[in-house]
Amino acid sequence: MQANSLDLSVSVIVPVKNDSERLGRCLASLNRLPNRPEIVVVDNGSTDGSAQVASSMGANTLICPGLKVGALRNRGVASSHGSILAFVDSDHEVPEDWMQQGLAVLAEGSGVVACGAHYLPPQNGTWVQKVWAIHRLRGAARNDDIEWLGSGNLFVLRSAFEAVGGFREDLVAAEDVDLCHRLQAGSGRIVCDKNIRSIHHGEPKTLRDFVRKEYWRGSSGLRAWASQGFPVRDLPSFLWPLWHLILGLVSVGLLTWTAFHPSGLYVMAWLVSVAFWVGPSILLSTKTCLQGREIGKLPQLAILYFAYGLTRAMALFKA
Repeated sequence: MQANSLDLSVSVIVPVKNDSERLGRCLASLNRLPNRPEIVVVDNGSTDGSAQVASSMGANTLICPGLKVGALRNRGVASSHGSILAFVDSDHEVPEDWMQQGLAVLAEGSGVVACGAHYLPPQNGTWVQKVWAIHRLRGAARNDDIEWLGSGNLFVLRSAFEAVGGFREDLVAAEDVDLCHRLQAGSGRIVCDKNIRSIHHGEPKTLRDFVRKEYWRGSSGLRAWASQGFPVRDLPSFLWPLWHLILGLVSVGLLTWTAFHPSGLYVMAWLVSVAFWVGPSILLSTKTCLQGREIGKLPQLAILYFAYGLTRAMALFKA
């Protein structure tokens, strides 16, 4: 069923755990929307007063401790009433035209079942936040058949969401990737439109935070891929960390061998392995920065690409 044949009532689902300050900012932005939507906050057992903040700001508040994020969102959907589901994370902030832009895309019909956009960094963000945004925001202003979108800024037709059974509740992360793939398997289209803006205040501020966040984001990735039947379209997402894992082991092994068996040949072999290890990050950074006309950020983005590959390699087999 197409969005333009539906009552375009919207329910916004916001999962939260111990994030009361940013939740307040998120809800304030949602409350400023014209034709304020139904807002459902699903609290995962917070101890910092997040649930009280949600209730005081007019949100329908559910207390659901001990659940993974997919299950939290599903509980919120079950308690909501809108024909359109909008998923927002507690550390996001949306502009006043956010809902209007999302509904406009869904109303196009033509098989569109979901839409959204990649997250914007905070205006006063750190170098990590701003440089990683060059990667995230690369490409055209609109992609009419994107493979997946993050669930921090995602609109979905309720009918399509319910038809695929909602989010998987056993995944630690990558539940949004899995949902989008199942929506597409049902012949649905997912549109990325950069006009559907959302600022992500929870983007990692430091390199250390970036590594921690990507390790978490990589959780359940292999399991989600397996559950989809190992689709070829997702293979690049696993080749990048596998490359870093294999070349990293080779480089460390050669360095160890060279330390006990000094030889110019072994040193040369080690240098070659290191070049192949870090080279793809430099090449990809060059391509991305040229596309975004941000060539001055090439070294920083190369560092983040390399850190991303190593971290996702460590997370490949994390449950």
